[in-house]
Amino acid sequence: MSGGENNWKPAALSRIESEEEAPNGFKWLIFAGIGLKSKMLEPINPNDWKMIISNLEPWGEIPNGEIVVEEVIDTDKGINLKLNYNDEFWLAEFFPWGTDGRFRARISLAPTGSDVPIGGYTWNGMDILSLKKWNNVIRDTDSKLHNAISSNDLEKSKQIIFHSSAAIGRYHKAVENARVTPNDSKRWNQRLANLEALLRANIIWRAPHTRDTVCVINLGDIRFADMINDGSDEYKIHFSRPRLADSIIKPECEFPAIRDFSSLLHDLNRIYFSCDSKIKMSDLRLALIEGWRSTAPPIWCSKKVFYTPRGGAFFWEYEQCLLDVIESVSHQSGKPEPAVSIIQDVTYLQKSMFSHRTIAALSFMTGFFSVSGFYQYIIGGSDEFIFPLVLVPVTVGIFLSYRKLAPSPETPILRKWN
Repeated sequence: MSGGENNWKPAALSRIESEEEAPNGFKWLIFAGIGLKSKMLEPINPNDWKMIISNLEPWGEIPNGEIVVEEVIDTDKGINLKLNYNDEFWLAEFFPWGTDGRFRARISLAPTGSDVPIGGYTWNGMDILSLKKWNNVIRDTDSKLHNAISSNDLEKSKQIIFHSSAAIGRYHKAVENARVTPNDSKRWNQRLANLEALLRANIIWRAPHTRDTVCVINLGDIRFADMINDGSDEYKIHFSRPRLADSIIKPECEFPAIRDFSSLLHDLNRIYFSCDSKIKMSDLRLALIEGWRSTAPPIWCSKKVFYTPRGGAFFWEYEQCLLDVIESVSHQSGKPEPAVSIIQDVTYLQKSMFSHRTIAALSFMTGFFSVSGFYQYIIGGSDEFIFPLVLVPVTVGIFLSYRKLAPSPETPILRKWN
């Protein structure tokens, strides 16, 4: 749970003190530089609990009375406090850059057994911190997966991956009957454009997303370290806080369920990259897909949603890579791998998809001549019927061939993994 001191702050950006109004016991910090800017709240004295909550609005179940701060813990997503209330321990998690405004909605939809806050505090509608009872549950699914992949234990690796992905599918099943809105392709593409502009990237990716990729109350940043394995086959989820990149380029749109899937998929990329393994990455990715499909609403994980020319998982996997680079630049911590290598291979993927458009164009042409022939036969008085009829199966065959050429989601973008 603990991390390096202040490692949640963008170390490579210049720190500017802000005079903007802040809740009692807090101060605004602005970090700027390298074309990036981040704004966040920091408690002036994390050990002064009374001052911290003096100007905040409570919600849910919270401890009331004399509270002692036992420990201040730095994580990569903000400060945590271990609180002592009448010899009962609580965990307070701060949100330095707030949330997307749907934090409590997520909690209300969480499947039974999920590790979620039971209370917290807000200020002017902004989530400031959350509270839950302290527990000593060890979340080490990521390290178990790393060990399984490193030891070439395919079955164990697939088991961990399948059950982890099934866990986010269960959350999506719960979300199905909640707030769901049509897809927002225009904003999704604009978000990628903004990320590429910030990083001065020489790669452009835009996609005409299928209607089935609707906006949901999604999980956000989800990793194997957030999975809870209590010994059963049904994993639970620790609901994590927004990542640092969200403070630098704030999400101005809602996202589909496949973005959660792709967040876990990219975490698999990170773990696999750190291992020296003979296991095929495609086998692991397939286990992730099957795990999600076993529990998620079928329409959100259908072949249409995974179809790469319309975005699919690759589109959101690419976004996760860009977010990794954004955070790395803000810390000047070197090239984040495998994000950089994946981004470099995106060009090859796009070129292959572009070359396939020749076949799609041929399908369009034969289809056009077929429809035109039928029109002339029915309306124009033409006697030619056989030729347009023959073109129908030809058109279908060419189009299906084009569809089969689309990169399959279990095939990694990074070519060396293939």
